[in-house]
Amino acid sequence: MKVVVADYEFPNLDPDREALKILPDLELIDAKCTNEEELISACADTDGLLNQYNYITEKVIRSMKKCKVIATYGIGVDKIDVKAATECGIYVCNSPEYNEYEVCDHTVMMVLALSRQLVQLDRAIRAGKYGALKLKNRLYRPYGQIIGFIGFGRIARQIAKKLKIFGIEAVCYDPYLTDEECKAAGATKMEMEQVLACADYVSINVSLTEDTRHLVGENELKRMKPTAYLVNCGRGAIVDETALIKVLKEHRIAGAALDTFEREPIMPDHPLLSLDNVITTPHSAWYTWESMYSMQYVAARQVALVLQGEKPEHCINYDAVQKLSN
Repeated sequence: MKVVVADYEFPNLDPDREALKILPDLELIDAKCTNEEELISACADTDGLLNQYNYITEKVIRSMKKCKVIATYGIGVDKIDVKAATECGIYVCNSPEYNEYEVCDHTVMMVLALSRQLVQLDRAIRAGKYGALKLKNRLYRPYGQIIGFIGFGRIARQIAKKLKIFGIEAVCYDPYLTDEECKAAGATKMEMEQVLACADYVSINVSLTEDTRHLVGENELKRMKPTAYLVNCGRGAIVDETALIKVLKEHRIAGAALDTFEREPIMPDHPLLSLDNVITTPHSAWYTWESMYSMQYVAARQVALVLQGEKPEHCINYDAVQKLSN
């Protein structure tokens, strides 16, 4: 039995080996793939595939003659052609719970940093501008402000709970939840336009799909208050970056805090990095030593379960594959 690790940036594959050790005589291949051709060559006879950054296209999927499962390191499966995988009877798995504390804390940190303009104050003092009154934007106390969530899943609910300690109330847009479910989790459900119009901070908390790509564009950004901030620790492509740059330059919104970008890594000459009303982190909201271990272990465990003939714990197309196979 053979499992290919297409690519990874972790220090080692020890967590993967720990999860996969239940499979006897397993060959674990560190393929270090960087493109479609390398993937096709490395994965032709693999039984399972683990992937971090490569795009697992239809061409790659149909070239794999034995593969039963593809697992991604992380939550999003936007780099995998799920439709093609399903048609080929391949389970697509992820590790959805590995970073819920980390992304929550990172988002809270960004909201508070924006609220106190922490990064801007640091930049000012390094430039010889001493004193809070030299800031371009006014500071407002968090108490009584509103955070608006686009998507109100597990992580967003944690964020709302933690920010309530600072007196920040929550509203949300989530078409998959009822008013009662949102209220029970600590937020008032609204339409997206209402969330954008009333929030002091708009937090992106939806997965990237074809339906959510550029969900927040120029029209949506212009609905935000001029004193409001956008926070994105989700996927970069949910926000139209060109539109975001435009409204930031025009000071139609107060600023943004971004952990993700449409193209990663973001280049040093990117227009976003020249704006003084933007703070950035390098897609690091997920990261702690504990979350990294969990990400690897859980993704590899899904592969192990499928190859053992058992039901995976985290599979986004399980029912569809089962239906095809019956």
